[in-house]
Amino acid sequence: NCMKGSRPVLSFDKAFDTLDHLKIVKHLMVDVFGTPRGHPKSKPFVDRVMGFYYADGKIWVRNYQIMEEAATTAKEAHAQKKLTGQTQATSLIEIGPRFVLNPIRIFRGSFGGQTLWQNDEFVNPNAIRALEKKKKGEEYVRRKGAERQRKRRKEAIVVPEDPLAH
Repeated sequence: NCMKGSRPVLSFDKAFDTLDHLKIVKHLMVDVFGTPRGHPKSKPFVDRVMGFYYADGKIWVRNYQIMEEAATTAKEAHAQKKLTGQTQATSLIEIGPRFVLNPIRIFRGSFGGQTLWQNDEFVNPNAIRALEKKKKGEEYVRRKGAERQRKRRKEAIVVPEDPLAH
């Protein structure tokens, strides 16, 4: 895996430059995940990439390690240099952690203040649970009503007396 304290390259989706609320989120992510240049505990190299993508109204964050693989034989090195112009192949391998952020609101202050942006598509989980409980309650009322109707119909049925029973 990558070295502890190494600076990540922060890669943002193009949506972070077009949507206003994502511009704010981009600055926040740079402040949180970026390492200041010249910090005493930072390493002088880059060996990982953090990718931020915007899809489905959510922010998807992935962490990758930069892998440089050298060819094992001279023949492979020559073929690779002919194909790509380089002797080493560079690839990204997802190492985690990965997570998804569902932004609800962006405030002017730290934890309050004027609302700068609000997600109109967000539905509170408590509201979803309340609707599910209401549906279950309606099913219960319907079932009890059917039970009462069944009982009234059963009582209304008059069975004629069997003349052969005596």
